[in-house]
Amino acid sequence: MRHLLTLAVCAALIGIPASAAMALSPAVGPYEEGLPVVIGGKVKRLSHPVPQDLPAFDGYAYQWPAVYFEAGFKGPLVLMKFDDSANNFNVLIDGRQVMELKKPGKATITLDNLGEGEHTIRLEKRSETQYATGTFLGFFVPNIHGAPTKQVRLYPHRRQIEFIGDSLTVGYGNTSAFSQCTPEQIFETTNSQQGFGPLTARHFDADYQINAFSGLGMVRNYDGREHPKYHMLMLYDRAIFDDPTPVNQPDWHPQVIVIGIGGNDFSTPVRPDEPWGNEANLRADYVKTYTAFVKTIRARNPGAFIILATPPDRQEGYSGGTDDVFTAIKAAGDTKIDRVTLPELDKIGCNGHPSTRADARVADFYIKYLTDHPQVWQGK
Repeated sequence: MRHLLTLAVCAALIGIPASAAMALSPAVGPYEEGLPVVIGGKVKRLSHPVPQDLPAFDGYAYQWPAVYFEAGFKGPLVLMKFDDSANNFNVLIDGRQVMELKKPGKATITLDNLGEGEHTIRLEKRSETQYATGTFLGFFVPNIHGAPTKQVRLYPHRRQIEFIGDSLTVGYGNTSAFSQCTPEQIFETTNSQQGFGPLTARHFDADYQINAFSGLGMVRNYDGREHPKYHMLMLYDRAIFDDPTPVNQPDWHPQVIVIGIGGNDFSTPVRPDEPWGNEANLRADYVKTYTAFVKTIRARNPGAFIILATPPDRQEGYSGGTDDVFTAIKAAGDTKIDRVTLPELDKIGCNGHPSTRADARVADFYIKYLTDHPQVWQGK
């Protein structure tokens, strides 16, 4: 068995022979064939200048959690190219995780000895990055001019599901073995791919999109202080948080949209110096803004089934305010919407957040709900 050479790349190999090499730059070589990519989640497509006589290529910048990329190819070898010193990833070959890749930087990672025939490769962002972006330049296979293509085109799944929320939806510190965590430990123990959203989607063979940001609320972020310039209404349409350019997703038409946000809005008492002054005003603003948000989502997704969710034993402003939103939407004549309360969550992940066991219980809850309501998939 050949071993994985880390060089400046930190990666854990699981089960297959592979090699990794640090590239001087992420440029595409003259004998490399780029693979068509299926993308899950919001990304910004980039175009990069390259040296003369080399083919132009695109890359993908990202920040939202649980973004993923997938491609098919023929032959025993595939390359991944990065410009990303901020994120951790899962790498899967033919549906089996073979590597955890940590902050690859400017690197080309080669997986070889995969065997002849057709394969799939999947790259999954597992970390949360709120103030840093990363770039994935794509999957490549070696090729000589005039040789038959090694591409195997994959297609998006018929089913699509979207989750909107905060740290509970992110999977914040969900793999941690202890509750008190430093910022670095939170980063390392967050695996968004083990959050309830991706778990639910994979059960139904659905593509998924996780629009979640730890500490974020609908109108008020955690303690009224954290991330003061960000709020969900501002970020939701963006691929990159500090870039106001709307995300381009012409093929994203989810049949199911799950929204669970508000825990941070009511996480601490309202201070007199805050715009709301008291919780009654905060709740009124929350309900008004949340209701408008749902109506906007409905206008864009007229056939989607929308689920408004809260955990149990949460602040009255959060649970009661969500009830008010549901009532207002129903009163406006929307019939493709429901209101649910999630099962009990443990608090043994980082800083009292749920663990992967709790994420699995929530996923089981959604799996049962959607199985009991098969019409939400609209025949897909």
